[in-house]
Amino acid sequence: MSNVSRQTVRAYLVERAGTEPTYLRAREIAGDLDGSPKAVAQYLSQLQDELVDVSLEQWSRSKSTTWRVETSES
Repeated sequence: MSNVSRQTVRAYLVERAGTEPTYLRAREIAGDLDGSPKAVAQYLSQLQDELVDVSLEQWSRSKSTTWRVETSES
């Protein structure tokens, strides 16, 4: 079972988001947070529509989904 929580993933995304897009994969985030890539991928899908200050978008699906993360323009 993964020890990473939805709030942890949310905080990670907010911290990593900048004015320039950042491209991340669940596997990379899970490695940084010492969690399960499967759990992180599930949280990313859930957080996609919830985040207000951060834009999270599925960008590419080759071997795994790449997520585009950046600060939302207000």
